[in-house]
Amino acid sequence: MDTEPDTTAPGQADASKKGAFGRKVFFLNPPPVIGEVATALSDAEFEVYSTRDHAKLARFLRKEPECLTFINIDDGDDENIWRKWLKSIQQDEASKGAAFGIITMLDEDAKRTYYLMEQGVACGFIVVKIGAAKTTEILLRMLEANEARGRRRYVRATCPPDGTDFSCALEDGVHKGWIKDLSSVGMSAVFIKGTTPKAGTRLKDLQLNLKGVRVILNGVVVGNNEAPGIGTVAVIMFEPASINDDKRAKLRSFIRRTLQATMDKALSLA
Repeated sequence: MDTEPDTTAPGQADASKKGAFGRKVFFLNPPPVIGEVATALSDAEFEVYSTRDHAKLARFLRKEPECLTFINIDDGDDENIWRKWLKSIQQDEASKGAAFGIITMLDEDAKRTYYLMEQGVACGFIVVKIGAAKTTEILLRMLEANEARGRRRYVRATCPPDGTDFSCALEDGVHKGWIKDLSSVGMSAVFIKGTTPKAGTRLKDLQLNLKGVRVILNGVVVGNNEAPGIGTVAVIMFEPASINDDKRAKLRSFIRRTLQATMDKALSLA
């Protein structure tokens, strides 16, 4: 985890940060099998979203085109809708940087040729009837090839101010606070009782409350930053030995849900 917390919300990425923070991955009208696939991609530290509103997504891509979108062309009664939708985005100057892939249950050569050769889809024509495991494998290779992770190793979620808190016991008593942003390996947080622990302080039995989901682990303060309007923000790394598979799954599940909720709001404003 980098020591600088990520405060960029979906839809607000600065162009200079795109290489550092990777590319958002959308599934438009995902079929049920993609639920398992999306979880696996998120666990591999890709920033994954789903939506069923193609009009709002189109507007979002005009604001933030550096995204990868996989379109389920089986959705609805007329596949031509997706051909026209895709072409309109590709021809719009504002969204030309967007990249697309196709997901379908039907392995039809005519459609494959059309999307790959005529529409110039760069992220593949993926037949999902091969199952979640194989689909995940193909998509992981595709996302790696498109550098969707960027230079960032771990996805972070900016936490809602009323949705998270933490506590830990130090020599001078119990300290409490709220979590500013969270990844599967660490967090930035604000202590609200007493002074912020200095760098190098070990936080044993650090208890995180993630919208009612409790995770107890150990952490180490690796630095402190000053944030305008907030004050001192502690950057905390979790001790790997204190995180088992169950705790890691809870962290990642919360991160996914928080990112999706934030994106839903961004799409509603697009």
